[in-house]
Amino acid sequence: MHDLTKIRKSFDELVLSRLSDEVLKRNCIDENEELITEELLNRREIIEVPFGSIIYFLAIEDEKPVLYVEIASRMGSDDLYIIKDESYECYDIYDGYPPEIKDKYLGHLKSIKKSKSRFDKFKKGKGGI
Repeated sequence: MHDLTKIRKSFDELVLSRLSDEVLKRNCIDENEELITEELLNRREIIEVPFGSIIYFLAIEDEKPVLYVEIASRMGSDDLYIIKDESYECYDIYDGYPPEIKDKYLGHLKSIKKSKSRFDKFKKGKGGI
């Protein structure tokens, strides 16, 4: 079991705190819900936002947890955050993944068998407005 406290705090500051109440509600996200858990090791989650999405998953690198967060927008911005215990890095991936992270990131994506959109609950009438 890994301590995800610092990663969770960075995710909350960089991503979750910037989402409106409306986006949280439509994605069935409770303000006290822990989104970053060890269950993300086997799947990636998608938060739908106006004109884009936030895709995130947890990986293990050098026996430590690493959170990958891709923020994609049809408005022309695509960012990839790599969040670790001690720090985070942000890459502009609008023109593609930088070579130093491309293989590692895409390798992790290949191992993920299941993706889950939090917005699906709303579309199926199980939550939201």
